[in-house]
Amino acid sequence: MAGIDRGYSSPPIDKVGGSLTDRSRYYSLDAMRGFAAICVVATHFQERYAPSAYLAVDFFFVLSGFIIADIYGKRLSRGLPFQSFMTARIKRLYPLYLIGISVGLVQIILLTSWGLRGQSVVDLLVSTIANGAFLPSPMYFLQANPMQGMFPINGPAWSMFWELLVNIVFALWLFRLSIRALCLVALVSAAVLVCFGLKYGMLNIGWEWPSAVGGLPRVMFSFTAGVVISRLFGGMPAWRKGWVAIVPCLLLMICIAAPVPSMLRPYYDLMFAMALAPIIVMLGLFLEMPAKAEALATWIGYISYPVYILHRGVIGVFKPVAGSLGLNGPLAFFALLSTVVCFAYVTARLVDKTMAIRTRRVQ
Repeated sequence: MAGIDRGYSSPPIDKVGGSLTDRSRYYSLDAMRGFAAICVVATHFQERYAPSAYLAVDFFFVLSGFIIADIYGKRLSRGLPFQSFMTARIKRLYPLYLIGISVGLVQIILLTSWGLRGQSVVDLLVSTIANGAFLPSPMYFLQANPMQGMFPINGPAWSMFWELLVNIVFALWLFRLSIRALCLVALVSAAVLVCFGLKYGMLNIGWEWPSAVGGLPRVMFSFTAGVVISRLFGGMPAWRKGWVAIVPCLLLMICIAAPVPSMLRPYYDLMFAMALAPIIVMLGLFLEMPAKAEALATWIGYISYPVYILHRGVIGVFKPVAGSLGLNGPLAFFALLSTVVCFAYVTARLVDKTMAIRTRRVQ
């Protein structure tokens, strides 16, 4: 699996609203994460469309650290129980995550029935149970010719595993640290990340078993950097509000879509993860979208997680169907993107309505 089929997070990411600070929403960050999700869809359709898009995960982890610290840091300091924090996180992530697993499972069954993929019933069953519980599949160690992905049912789910793991670390430890101590954690994580980046020749790691060990420093550095940004700048009013806020959005897309020579790849990836991603998040704080763009930015941010966690299974079915119809190239991609966005939006709305009904019933 290429590109982000380590899964790609990434984003994992909470809605930007709901902060306890003076500033309750970050529209530029909403737009950024949506555009990054689209780049991930592009690389999974054809890697050449966005060959560096796996770096979107590093951006997502920085953004997640900022948002989680912004929303929950003070609550945890004031005594929010660990169980309440994790319950809130799982309720936020799991409904769409489970649908993503279901879509991935349907994709595998269809591709197997079409003779395009082979996977044993035992492999499918064990992997589905493990992945459905936010856990990597152990089948890599139990088969002669296993798939290397930790989350073979739905590739992007790998980043959710690391997301929840670092959330646990945050709620038990990171939120208690001073800025100086957080910087030390980030520095140590960065040093380890450099070692793995040079060892593997890139940062497209942490999604498959052979490079699984690289996932921890990757998420620890980026998430901790996001927490530091929240401590330093969270809630501050934007320096400037206007169309100039498009600049960091474009910068992000250029960075994660750019082709990079293989000899420069490890250095480019490390530069983006350890410098550009945090800087871009800060630019998103300082440069805010104009009022005319707020509704669109909010919508783009709203679909980012659904697009990310649902797109892989859709692509798996779309590509052979489109190929049989003679649909390919950019036209096929735009057809796919439209399908993914519509499916993601409708699914997210249905999930939200269902959750709202259940909440009212409980109350």
